[in-house]
Amino acid sequence: MHKKDQYIGLLKPWVIGPNTTMIDKDKEYFTVATWGTMHTSSSFKFAWLTSKIGKQLHSEGSGLIGETRQVSTWGFSDFRAETFTVWQEREDMAKFYKSSAHKNAMTSMKDDVSFRVRRVWVKGSDLPTPGDSKATKAFVLRIKSGDFPEAVKKS
Repeated sequence: MHKKDQYIGLLKPWVIGPNTTMIDKDKEYFTVATWGTMHTSSSFKFAWLTSKIGKQLHSEGSGLIGETRQVSTWGFSDFRAETFTVWQEREDMAKFYKSSAHKNAMTSMKDDVSFRVRRVWVKGSDLPTPGDSKATKAFVLRIKSGDFPEAVKKS
């Protein structure tokens, strides 16, 4: 998915989740990178739905450690959006994925967006410092380059 895509567009600096107080530098955390492409006319709907999801993502008890997002436009018919989320536990991501806000957004955009997902394990010591744009960019490029071990999909 990402290995050939090394582009960094409008990348939001790293933000931590509301329950992130201490990160175990030696622990491997479940990390999800999503990449979606759509027609530019769908970008406003996508942004609105992402905003709604963001409130749930950053709510108490979500299990989110941190996240960043980026968007880029490659012409009128090619708008790209990426998310990079790190979770306390794999089950936290699964709970969020099955939530009504996420399901509603996915159902609403199913005919508009082509999604790809990469799941990897990232050590706490590899996470960027919140608000550090340079460290966030380096972290995203490492995910895109395949520097972290793949998290095999649970069956």
